Amino acid sequence: MSLLVCLDSSPLAPLHSSKARMKKLPKKSQNEKYRLKYLRLRKAAKATVFENAAICDEIARLEEKFLKAKEERRSSPTDLASMMRMPSTLWASTVLKFTPA
Repeated sequence: MSLLVCLDSSPLAPLHSSKARMKKLPKKSQNEKYRLKYLRLRKAAKATVFENAAICDEIARLEEKFLKAKEERRSSPTDLASMMRMPSTLWASTVLKFTPA
C-alpha cells in the first residue's frame, strides 16, 4: 500500500496530468492560423511581383537612355564637323570665331 502512495507522489504524476490538460488546437483555429499565413505570403508575393516590375521598368528606361546617349555620342563629332564646314547658321559662325586657326 505504501508503494501505491509512493507511485502517486512520483515526479511522473504531474506529467500525466499536464498531458491531459494539453489539448490540440481546435480545427477552426488551425485553419485561421494557416489562412493568415497564406494571406501574408500572398501579400509578400504580390509586393515582390510589383517590385520586380518596377525594377524591370527602370532597367528598360536606363537602357533607352544609354542607347540614346550612345547614338548622340556617335553622331556628335560628324555633325559638329559638318557645321563647322558650312558656317551658315549663327551657332556655327560663333564657334568658328572662337576656334584657333
